[in-house]
Amino acid sequence: MLILTESDLRSVLTMREVIAAVEWGFLALARGDALIPERLHLNVADQNGIVLEMPAFTRSREGGDTSALGTKVVSVFDGNAARGLPIVQAIYLLLDSETGAPLALLEGRFITAIRTAATSAVATKFMCSAGTKTLAVFGAGVQARFHIDAMIEVAEITRVMIASRSLENANALAEQVRLDHRIPCDVVSAAQAVSSSNLICTCTNSPEPLFDGRLLAEGTHINAVGAFTPSTRELDTETIKRSRVIIDAESAAGREAGEILLPLSERAINKTHVKGTLADVVSGRVPGRESEPEITVFKSCGLAIEDLVAARLAYTRATAGGIGTRVKL
Repeated sequence: MLILTESDLRSVLTMREVIAAVEWGFLALARGDALIPERLHLNVADQNGIVLEMPAFTRSREGGDTSALGTKVVSVFDGNAARGLPIVQAIYLLLDSETGAPLALLEGRFITAIRTAATSAVATKFMCSAGTKTLAVFGAGVQARFHIDAMIEVAEITRVMIASRSLENANALAEQVRLDHRIPCDVVSAAQAVSSSNLICTCTNSPEPLFDGRLLAEGTHINAVGAFTPSTRELDTETIKRSRVIIDAESAAGREAGEILLPLSERAINKTHVKGTLADVVSGRVPGRESEPEITVFKSCGLAIEDLVAARLAYTRATAGGIGTRVKL
């Protein structure tokens, strides 16, 4: 079995390639070539934590793509921040799709970070309005960093704004963006970020809305990725009411996202307000955007197909390049 560390993964995965792999994964889902059961939840209430298990399988197509099989175990323990540990911990197990034998064990936090941002990039590619973009990112952690990289791959970003509760982290990220991408980047208030942008990524662990949806400009696209439980949300009801909403999947955001479930419970929207899934949009069954002035929202809770295609890509690249450590179990 091959062991791939975060350092190994950084050497074999690029954001551009992961974006392409994720887009393929959602096409496979639309074709019926991917099997994704509902993820298993285990609440660890004593530690304010949750453990998720996320398996996925893609079928091979004659003369085309090969099959893939794997699962991710991810934990989210809010108390880890006080312990000096990452809140999110994860590993990915890639299996031989013909025999079920273990092929590789991959560090999962990097896989989670890059595939989540890549999925937002796919949504942005199909849902964003035309023209240059001023990007506002809420949060200054790992997901914020990856989302900036991902948005630059699919949109013409002329300015980046960061809104975060941690000014120290926000200033450090802004400086990194200026150095890495040569793009103006400023730390701003939440209200300024919303009112002055036309592309927004929310990447926080906030349980409550981050901004007033009345401040959104026409034509804005939003990727909301931070909240993933029925009682938490980064976007308020006004934002959802004003927007064309696409979700990652009915089995994920459709059943778990407070952004959708709370406005439904308030009777501010009905079930027809969600226009489809990202697989619908990527396959052309549902338009991601119907007009330039329309506000669009992609709500992501994370889908196992994203992890599988990223892990398979990493394994293929690592095997070809002799990267990683081989162990015998």
